[in-house]
Amino acid sequence: MSTQSTMQIRPTYFEIFTKVLNELSWREVSGFDEIEKSEHKRILNLINVTNSEVLSSYIWDFQIEKKEVVVQKGESNILTDFFGKIISVWEGSKKYKYIHPTMLKPDNNSRCDYYSNIGDLIISTPANYERKLSVIYVSELYALDKDGQKKVKMEKSDDTSILPMPYLEPILVYGTLIKVKANPSFAKFNFWRTLYYNAITNLRTSGPKSFEDAPRITFG
Repeated sequence: MSTQSTMQIRPTYFEIFTKVLNELSWREVSGFDEIEKSEHKRILNLINVTNSEVLSSYIWDFQIEKKEVVVQKGESNILTDFFGKIISVWEGSKKYKYIHPTMLKPDNNSRCDYYSNIGDLIISTPANYERKLSVIYVSELYALDKDGQKKVKMEKSDDTSILPMPYLEPILVYGTLIKVKANPSFAKFNFWRTLYYNAITNLRTSGPKSFEDAPRITFG
């Protein structure tokens, strides 16, 4: 299946926004460019907040990516352009050990089986050969544009979340609603929270069973 056909069945930023309005029994907005009210802009922001909250709560398997980088002979660092947190660094079948940047010392240059990092800068001690490293990381690009290119957050009408189907819609719609109406005494609050919780639970159980930590998500 092509990226485009896959994207067509994913609810867009504007569609999620419209569904939130419907649940609130608020009047729909005919177009994304017509969103001017502060409460509408708040909803758009809360959709992204919900998306980021869920995706940053756990190492979801669909966020794990690999980037190949090359460290030249005699070099000790490389600046990469990925957005995410490093899980591990490998040179072939050899896994590098992580150490804190303050522990890197010039007199350690006889070893090259460890790494550190500051932001997007990967640091290790120099080696007398060119090294090809595989960096495994958790992507922090939480949205997709209309062409399927990843981006930090949803901004345009036809952007969407990287959350997989069929969990995307209930997570974003009901997760946003319980933030808009952040009051457990509100008539639909517990109903929305239950649907939100169920969607996340189903997403969790649909993934690999090898992760040690459960998602740390605050409901309501």
